[in-house]
Amino acid sequence: MPELPDLLYVQARLTERLRGRAVTAQRVEQPVVLRCLLPGSLDQLIGSRLDAVDRVAHFLVFRFTGDRQLAVNPMLAGRFQLARPGEKRPRALAFELDFEGEGLRYLDDKQMGKAYLMPRGPLDRIPGLQAGGVYLLGPELTLERLTELVRRRRDQVRAFLLDKTALDSLGNAYADEVLFAAGLHPKTWCRSLGPADVARLHQAIVTVLTEAVAEVARRSEPTEVKVRDFLKVRLREVCPRCGAKIRKAGVRGMDAYFCPHCQPATRPQLVDWTRTRK
Repeated sequence: MPELPDLLYVQARLTERLRGRAVTAQRVEQPVVLRCLLPGSLDQLIGSRLDAVDRVAHFLVFRFTGDRQLAVNPMLAGRFQLARPGEKRPRALAFELDFEGEGLRYLDDKQMGKAYLMPRGPLDRIPGLQAGGVYLLGPELTLERLTELVRRRRDQVRAFLLDKTALDSLGNAYADEVLFAAGLHPKTWCRSLGPADVARLHQAIVTVLTEAVAEVARRSEPTEVKVRDFLKVRLREVCPRCGAKIRKAGVRGMDAYFCPHCQPATRPQLVDWTRTRK
């Protein structure tokens, strides 16, 4: 799935190219991805102008004049592509909107993503879009706030990082990168994390995502390209820090990549937080 650095980049590019333009045509190739929470289909958007492209958790929300919005969750394989009129349509095309000479295509060869056409307003009618967690690149993600969140958890640290109701929002790739930067094994229980561990985790979240956002923007690739080749452990074979072989572990049914030397496993132990307060 597109992760926070990807979504921020795509949001910026689509806003730059499409905001203020009117929809002139639409095409739906894979109706399975479209959910209409009002009568009709994407033809309702014809003549409407795009007001804004917002990111809400792992969704991009396209807000139009005429009291309509389209919220898209790309999930596993969804991608957004900008195209000129007449360009060959890829087989993965799910739907497209023409904006006065600029085409927006949603590609999804797995057909797992979902697009919700609905009236403008709250998004609480969309399944799975609960209240978002703490924004990871905002001032609200303080060390104190992260410490408070960790103290409530009874699961493993990687599962915590992927919980979008707690943190907004990490996916598999950057969860691995954050844990590598923090020196934490993905199966470490949150209750085992001491103050120094949480401090490293906080610093890793901020540093990894800030650097990734800058790198993805610097590359300036087409919006459908996921830039991943600069990641240190995800899908790698050798640790760039110590040379050890990168391993995989299953956490909640998903593969986690880690270095067994730089991220050693720890025994579960209960941290008495009341004794660690200054």
